[in-house]
Amino acid sequence: MNLTEYYIKIKEFISEYYWIAGIPFLIWGFILVMEEKQDIKHNRTETYGMVYGSKSIYKQYSKRNYKYEFYYKEKKYTGTSTAYNSENVEKGNFYKVEFSDKNPEHSRMNFDLEYVREIKTNENGKVDTTYVPKNQKMRNEMNNRIEKYKIEQDSIKS
Repeated sequence: MNLTEYYIKIKEFISEYYWIAGIPFLIWGFILVMEEKQDIKHNRTETYGMVYGSKSIYKQYSKRNYKYEFYYKEKKYTGTSTAYNSENVEKGNFYKVEFSDKNPEHSRMNFDLEYVREIKTNENGKVDTTYVPKNQKMRNEMNNRIEKYKIEQDSIKS
């Protein structure tokens, strides 16, 4: 067997069994994902994060990969999580982020409930940031409008 025939046989073998080389990478990726989930489960802390970008995973109307950022101990962290396009997740929305307090790089965003950031300055001049569920904020605003309308109506009757 000359060198050319040997080369052709090796090339045929590789082209037939190339997929086997990917198996260790798949196993390694699976192990990393499982370790990250376990780390979050055992060292779980919550905060709020903001979505700053998204990218379709497969098709236009399927799941999307959302990029988010959050702060922990005055340091900024970023991550990605997936959600369906129909969940109305948009750039600038706030959601809860679960992460490992030992390694904040291990995080995931929970898209179940959208939050609104409220920034208030107290009487001492300190800035307080709170996060309120969006539906609760809308309900509170509607109740305030109704109360204001009732007060105006009562003052007209008097």
